[in-house]
Amino acid sequence: MSIILLLGLSLFAKAQTPQSGIKDVMAKIDSFNYHMPAEKLYMQFDKPYYAVGDTIWFKAYLLNANLNYSPLSSRLYVEVLNDSSKVIRRMAFQMGVGISWGNISLEGMREGSISIRAYTNWQRNFGQDYFFTRAFYISNPQKQTWLVAANSQLSDANNIKMNVKLSSLDNQTTGLKQMQMRVLDGKKVLFKGNAQTTAEGLLDLNFPLPDKTPVKNLVLVAQDKADPKKQVAIPVNTRRAKDVDVQFMPEGGYMVAGLPAHLGFKAIGDDGKGVNISGKIVNAAGEEVVTLQSAYKGIGTVDLAPQAGDVYTAKLTLPGGQTKDVPLPAIKPSGTEIRVRNIATRDSMDVSVFMSADLVKPGSAYYLVGQARGVVCFGASIPTARAFATVHVAKSSFPTGIVHFTLLNAQNQPLNERLTYVDHHDNLKIGVSTAQSTYAARDSIPVKISVRDAAGKPIIGSFSLAVTDDTQVKTDSANNDNITSRFLLTSDLKGFVEDPAYYFTGDKNAWQALDALLLTQGWIGYDWNQIKAIPKPTFQPEYQYTVNGRVGNLLNKPVANAQVVLLARGRYNYIKDTLTNAEGRFTFRNFPSIDSVTFVLEAQNKRHKVINSGITVDENLAPDIIKENTPRATPWYVNSDAAMLNFVKTNPSYHTELDKAQYGPQGRLLKTVTIRDRAMVKGSQNLNGAGEADQVIDEETIVNANKMSLADLLEQKVTGFHTGYLSKPGGGRGSGIPKAPPELMYMLKDKKVSFSFDGVYLNRFYQPMDTDGPAMPNEFYNYVKQYLDYFTAEDIKGIEVMYTMRRTNNYNTQNLTPEELMAESPAGARGSATAYIEITTRAGNGPFTQHAAGIYVYKPLKNTLPAIFYRPRYPVKNAPAKFADLRSTIHWEPTVVTNKDGEATVSFYAADKPATYTLTLEGGDLKGSVGYQTQKITIGGK
Repeated sequence: MSIILLLGLSLFAKAQTPQSGIKDVMAKIDSFNYHMPAEKLYMQFDKPYYAVGDTIWFKAYLLNANLNYSPLSSRLYVEVLNDSSKVIRRMAFQMGVGISWGNISLEGMREGSISIRAYTNWQRNFGQDYFFTRAFYISNPQKQTWLVAANSQLSDANNIKMNVKLSSLDNQTTGLKQMQMRVLDGKKVLFKGNAQTTAEGLLDLNFPLPDKTPVKNLVLVAQDKADPKKQVAIPVNTRRAKDVDVQFMPEGGYMVAGLPAHLGFKAIGDDGKGVNISGKIVNAAGEEVVTLQSAYKGIGTVDLAPQAGDVYTAKLTLPGGQTKDVPLPAIKPSGTEIRVRNIATRDSMDVSVFMSADLVKPGSAYYLVGQARGVVCFGASIPTARAFATVHVAKSSFPTGIVHFTLLNAQNQPLNERLTYVDHHDNLKIGVSTAQSTYAARDSIPVKISVRDAAGKPIIGSFSLAVTDDTQVKTDSANNDNITSRFLLTSDLKGFVEDPAYYFTGDKNAWQALDALLLTQGWIGYDWNQIKAIPKPTFQPEYQYTVNGRVGNLLNKPVANAQVVLLARGRYNYIKDTLTNAEGRFTFRNFPSIDSVTFVLEAQNKRHKVINSGITVDENLAPDIIKENTPRATPWYVNSDAAMLNFVKTNPSYHTELDKAQYGPQGRLLKTVTIRDRAMVKGSQNLNGAGEADQVIDEETIVNANKMSLADLLEQKVTGFHTGYLSKPGGGRGSGIPKAPPELMYMLKDKKVSFSFDGVYLNRFYQPMDTDGPAMPNEFYNYVKQYLDYFTAEDIKGIEVMYTMRRTNNYNTQNLTPEELMAESPAGARGSATAYIEITTRAGNGPFTQHAAGIYVYKPLKNTLPAIFYRPRYPVKNAPAKFADLRSTIHWEPTVVTNKDGEATVSFYAADKPATYTLTLEGGDLKGSVGYQTQKITIGGK
């Protein structure tokens, strides 16, 4: 039997094949990959856990499917999610040549599990499964009084048994205490009772659960009845058989009667982690057909010869002796199967195609396609003259990584899919070395870095280095993830992969476990309907920062050739304009570095008047949380290891103010800060800085004013605020020009008042009425009054008053023309003739509670500028120590760049404690190769 092979993407363009259909398939795949290129994201962090007030340091790598840097995205969005999967902080970081780095302050956060979620705007087209996520636990030693050793299990289907031991942070037992116990599901109390600890601090608990209660988020709260402030929340980690999800996934997608079946299976608890299972498969008569046993993290494989008309069930045993019956997928009477046999030590794979007897048809063919890293690397025409065919596929046809095989029929419809892995052991070879294996405390430690490719050639690349103290940081606890496991494995799979780096350890069972993982978690691949008809992306790539939007009329029809004016307010002040296209769309480009800025956009007619139309901006808002795949991190005080306890005890928040001096700062040295007693307005756009005003009315003061108008609020709360008449300068005796009558104004003592809402200068939008007659009296006053009467105290978060010259200077410079500036301070006058009131609204839309017709106030998410990691310097050997240096992250260096010889040098100073340090270096050449390496060094005492 002849099988026609086409090897390599380039050959598909040139070789002649008997079937033109496969060419059509290849062309569609190529077109899809061209129009919808994938992006992969990885973030290296300095350590796997943190404390309240600490700082997370990271470097991000953004690559395409072929592991070259992605040119599609210039902004990276990073979010912090709390344990309720709510976004509590959102930031943007500048991407350049596929890399970015920065820091996330944990100041002000409460203790608990958080997740870091990161993505680009383009990645949103592919679903949240492909976002980068990582879970951390943020500790607050000051709030915690007990350490907990706990385990829990089900004594029956709805009864939980827990063994808990409570001890103090210095490992003293907490004995003979009367405790109040509550079991919570969120805020709902499921069980409440009292218990007493033994002399050793032990609690043996049994409590029932209401039927159908989920156990995923159960928490046991133990509270000291004598001192209610002392309490601890303990996750109830147990699994009921009915809550364990077990799936059987036949290789290729289906079980077909009479064809050999190779099934992958995966058992996961409702916490997202694997559950080891064992058992047997029985047929409809209850006869045992085969036994099974999970290999790693609840994943395994089993072989079966399904018979027509039979029904199969897996009878499983879970940890703790629970049992569960799971039906296997139904058996199809007709169909095809694809089987891949991939032995790690061989240089080729065997891909077999099976088909039921009714599909054997001489003269026809199926098509087998192999893809890797977004490129078609293999193709074969499989004749259907026989029910079985095997293709020997050279691994050299594929790069290192996941290989995706698909079997299609003559109508280009996918029949079966299978993922496997090819490893050429060609990741970057990274050397991390120091001149000595042991150093003294506070020694300067130079680190030499050498990077080569698989052939030994030097590599120029970008890398990041984290150095941590092993006595405080357990470096293998970060989900065992690294840059190679991310880019070569998990970024191509949906859902959470537990301990992904294990599959690259070289363990004797790792290769078989990897094959089982790909058979289960990689069971569904491309959406072939999308490949046939390439979808229009919902989210556009951000090659550079742009402001995009649309102008429509009152009927929402597009307005073409409308002039759109953009006024930028913030660090830089400038004006841009453009015209809408036939679809009413507009785009602004070529902005300076986006820091904190507010854009005011106007749609204008030919006479430069704001038109009565709808103008909108494509705001890049945070995507909704569809589901949280990453399991929550365990609280630090539950079943803590020595490294975690040392980390907590070394953290400054663990110590009282009296003994902090002997421990010194953690990770960085802080200058003395003088705290001034002044009110602050959150979100203020005050040009002098939040709170830098002559008078501040904060939210706490305003909240009791209820529905009082803003005008009344100002009169009651702002000292010296009133309405009065002010004469305009010029005219009068000797000028030949009649003197203008006094104008009614809002005044602050002896000065007229100008208003700014959320950083938007209200005068900017004042347009005198077009009239041939005399100006209407008090026209400007009435213009301002409509805003002060429209807003109520409920709309306002804060009010800041600028009266003195040092407070008004920035406002004058920012808002006034040179001529107006001259008029503000005429010769001989002292100070400014104008006072300013900055009003911060809850909506944040400037003077518009909603977007006004023809005007749009847009506050883009600013780019967060990275801070510099603090590096202590000890240039004098054996100098007297003023403080103890107990850093957990000894050094963080996100900008390691190797030279043309593939080398770089980094240096840092050791801390005080004798310890072993772990040096972790990750990165790549941004041209297709990545690498990861760790090194240990020992630090002795002083």
